[in-house]
Amino acid sequence: MIALAVVFVAVGLGVASAGIYASRSIVATANAAALEVGEPAVVHGGVVHRALEPLLDQAARLMRALSPAARLDLIGRRIVYAGLESRVTVENILVRKAIAAVAGAGLGVLVHPHRIPVLLAAPVLAVLASFVPDVLLDSKARSRQTQIARALPDALDLLAITVEAGLGLEQALSVVTERLDGPLGDELRRMLAEIELGVDRRQALELLRSRTDVRELSAFVIALLQADELGMSVGDVLRVQAGQVRLLRRQRAREQAAKTPVKILFPVVLGIFPAMFVVTIGPGAVTIVRSLFSH
Repeated sequence: MIALAVVFVAVGLGVASAGIYASRSIVATANAAALEVGEPAVVHGGVVHRALEPLLDQAARLMRALSPAARLDLIGRRIVYAGLESRVTVENILVRKAIAAVAGAGLGVLVHPHRIPVLLAAPVLAVLASFVPDVLLDSKARSRQTQIARALPDALDLLAITVEAGLGLEQALSVVTERLDGPLGDELRRMLAEIELGVDRRQALELLRSRTDVRELSAFVIALLQADELGMSVGDVLRVQAGQVRLLRRQRAREQAAKTPVKILFPVVLGIFPAMFVVTIGPGAVTIVRSLFSH
């Protein structure tokens, strides 16, 4: 009962932490807007917020102290790759890891096998459960980067056609983003907003490259930077890059197709072959057993 209560408390803290960090971002935005118009700031939080926030902050500091600097940097980059930097922070992920570890320890106390002592099952499950937020964040980042890679060839074709029609690169990107949805469109719109705010085009392209983990997009940015330095035609560069991106996507599809027989081998051996053996050999085996026992 104690372990079950610990699990429920951990789940409740997870929901509360998500609400607290969401309210933090909402209140921060409201305070910034209020300060711009000269109004008083918004009061931050309520009774539950003030009661749980110090506990969650302490858990975040503890997890930060236990985590290596390289791990914290990796979490930060995964947050950026997943497009969650405006909603999720490293501290938020650390709090979720701490709550998952507590839930895993409680689960280890509750359902551990009799042959495994509690002092061994609880820490092992706590360590394993602490990696669940990392796995979910990594899955989100990989999915977003895959969507960017899939949308890039069509975006480059449209961008090349628009540039060849006589528009500049920024105007062409504006036209493309109006017709482009998904993560790639969001990243290009963000780059255009940075350029409109006064960021140099080269720096905006470098920031775009740092926010993504797509090899094709990185090659596209490098080609644009080189074309800008050498005075080459942007339309020709875009056309070549679009062809190369399509070639890479075709090669990746062939690699995935070549791996399919290996991936399907284990389901076939474990799932289909036993059923086939039961259907084909089963009746004969039953007949043999009956004949042996009859004699």
